[in-house]
Amino acid sequence: MSGISYTLKDVFECSQERAFQAPILGDATKFMKGYLFQPPVTGFEEDKTWGEINGLRYPINNGNLLVKKGRMFKDVILIRDENKYWKWTIFDFEFKTLFFIEKAIGEWEVKKLSDNKIEVVYTYTYYSKKKLFNPLTWLLVNIQIKGIMIRALAEIRKQAESGEEFIYKLN
Repeated sequence: MSGISYTLKDVFECSQERAFQAPILGDATKFMKGYLFQPPVTGFEEDKTWGEINGLRYPINNGNLLVKKGRMFKDVILIRDENKYWKWTIFDFEFKTLFFIEKAIGEWEVKKLSDNKIEVVYTYTYYSKKKLFNPLTWLLVNIQIKGIMIRALAEIRKQAESGEEFIYKLN
């Protein structure tokens, strides 16, 4: 099953550890702010294991005309390679407008360029339920997801560079 991906790169001015931790351990309500039809995330449910391999959480929202209030999808961490790489998946979408999506895979890779200069590579790959839906998935990724990711990366960078404590802790 091949997916449709979008990748962004940036350079963060912080430690490699902070650049690594920010997208998973930071306050995602500050960077999952919604875009076009997707409402912002307002919190999380069942997130006690978040940050660990197989850690789980359910993002929640206040809804809008196209998305019902409550849980948005299931979010699960697949890989955590300390201070280098995260891989997670989102699936069981509650949005009826995403009837054509099977799942998505998020990836976050960090590499030290020099002291307090960290290259970040952020990728999301979306998988259609059927090949017939690939054109819809392509539109979703290249309009909706691209917009979400551009905004999210800017806010993740702010959190990483701020030095503020993250809301989740690694075990």
